[in-house]
Amino acid sequence: MTHEQQMRARIKDAAFKLMAEQGIESMSMRQIAEKVHVTKPVLYYYFKDKEDLCVSIIEERVRQFNSFLDSALAKGPDITELLSLIFERHLEFFQDDPRNSKFIARTISYALSNKATGFIKDGSEKMDRLHDVFERAVKKGEIPEKGLADFERLVRAVVLQIMLSAYVQMHVPYAAPAGREHFYDKATVKRLAQVIVSGIKEYYKGNKK
Repeated sequence: MTHEQQMRARIKDAAFKLMAEQGIESMSMRQIAEKVHVTKPVLYYYFKDKEDLCVSIIEERVRQFNSFLDSALAKGPDITELLSLIFERHLEFFQDDPRNSKFIARTISYALSNKATGFIKDGSEKMDRLHDVFERAVKKGEIPEKGLADFERLVRAVVLQIMLSAYVQMHVPYAAPAGREHFYDKATVKRLAQVIVSGIKEYYKGNKK
């Protein structure tokens, strides 16, 4: 890595930690500069504001997911296997670093607030990639064409629930329902992948609209 790449990485790491703990609105560029031990002019050389920083962090996570997706697709899985891998990847992402669920929750909150300026595209790049993958599954006959929209809705819902479950489990355990069955593990997400694919196929048999 060049010096500039190293500095950008240090700044983003510090910003990620502060955003996860305080939220975007409460965090300041001054705090980031202090964490990285640079002056504010140096910070503004790399990023124009904290929203720019947040977008850069999100884009990095999207690139990482797309790289994972490329590796998974190279193995030639069917749609059920691929969906299981996608759910497992999200499960690992949130369980490996508890700050990930905090960061996303606070980012969503900021994006929905009156302070937001529309800088978040709701993971559109990642979802566009998934849409392309799911469309290929339709062409292969793995998903009924009429059920594609519902299939994508179900996938989004499970991914969001994995995130929320991880957030509750790691940050507000006193609010969690009793019993481990409310949390996710690899066996659960694998089963959900099977249920979604088989359920969509069964529901859209024949001429259902």
